[in-house]
Amino acid sequence: MSLNQPPPIVTANGVQSPESVQNNSSPSVEVKSLVQHMNELAREVENMPEPVPLKSVVEIGNDSGPIDYKTLGERLRIRPDEDLPPPPICLSVVRNGQAKMFGSLGNFSVIIGKAKSRKTFTISIAVAAALKRDLVLNIFSGSFDDDKRVVLYFDTEQGRYHVLKVVKRICQLADQDNPENLMVYPLRGLSANEILGFIQWHIYNTPNVGLVIIDGIKDTVTDINDNAQATKRATDLLRWSQEMDIHIITVLHMNKGNDQIRGTLGTELLNKAETVVSISLDANDKNISIVAPEVCRDKEFDSFGFSITEEGLPYLIDDITIDNTSGRTRKSTKPTADSMSQQEIIAILTRAFSSDQYLGYSSLRTNIIEASQFIGLSLAKTRAEEFIRRVEANKYLIKEKPQGKGYDAYRLNPDTITTF
Repeated sequence: MSLNQPPPIVTANGVQSPESVQNNSSPSVEVKSLVQHMNELAREVENMPEPVPLKSVVEIGNDSGPIDYKTLGERLRIRPDEDLPPPPICLSVVRNGQAKMFGSLGNFSVIIGKAKSRKTFTISIAVAAALKRDLVLNIFSGSFDDDKRVVLYFDTEQGRYHVLKVVKRICQLADQDNPENLMVYPLRGLSANEILGFIQWHIYNTPNVGLVIIDGIKDTVTDINDNAQATKRATDLLRWSQEMDIHIITVLHMNKGNDQIRGTLGTELLNKAETVVSISLDANDKNISIVAPEVCRDKEFDSFGFSITEEGLPYLIDDITIDNTSGRTRKSTKPTADSMSQQEIIAILTRAFSSDQYLGYSSLRTNIIEASQFIGLSLAKTRAEEFIRRVEANKYLIKEKPQGKGYDAYRLNPDTITTF
């Protein structure tokens, strides 16, 4: 063979190709090439990194990285001599002078209900209580410290106009014109990954956050029946709430044709939530929404009902009692505008306006309470407010701006009053 002949072709495993064997019959060239190739492989092996020891570190998944289970176990283990305080209660439901837990820091809750059952109205009451850090509608109480005073509200379903209506409603309920610690973000139009990333970034980068609302948790996944996504999202809520020491309220829809929650996501969240609350329309009166505990780690709060004023604000319904087991409602025997005769209504209104042609809302309420007591049908503050709404709707009262006044006031409607 000529010395100018090209070297033999060697494959990756060090064996000559058939073409090389046919064209090269020199044993010295074959051995020389093979030795050179093996030396190169040896150098590559020497430069490879050392393998990770398997005795204490295991690789799980593609995004979690190595886990040191020995160290993790030392951190997670609970010992009998530990003294752990209970999670601070941040939201409570107050009935008959007793406060029972709705939610605590370090946990998340789920509100479920069918479309138009007024789930967002329920959230508005809870958010107002958190902002006010006090009792709202004599039913919902918030108790957040200064370092947990900020509320993050994410709405994935509504546009900016309707989300703004929710914000204004919350402000009215909290008696605050422009609360700086309320941060609301409409996220409709973003992808599931974008929504998820946006929410997580703000949870970890907003100072003093204490309460987080995710109205539309289903929009953080691409398939509500995907087991992996459902498990991941439940884990996210547990991790966010625990690491940031906050409470998260999520909202899930129920199927239209039955009382089942939607998808594997719903099942997974209900299994992990601290509190699950259902919102439903009263079977006897579709104007009333019933808020009932479904699952509570602590003692269940008593169910309650609310309705909506013509101005779009929720108000507590006091004249019903609700069976937590059956969910059935029954009317109270206490007097209301609906249970009174026309003569009794007129007697209360006539006495309330005995000294004034016009009354502002606060003065009217005070006079209604006094007049109802005078005729023996005592109305408390909440029932007096409901009485005003009812009689205004039934045309006993006219609401208008008196001449020379810059505010609305009430006067008797002479046509209705003289009819009876």
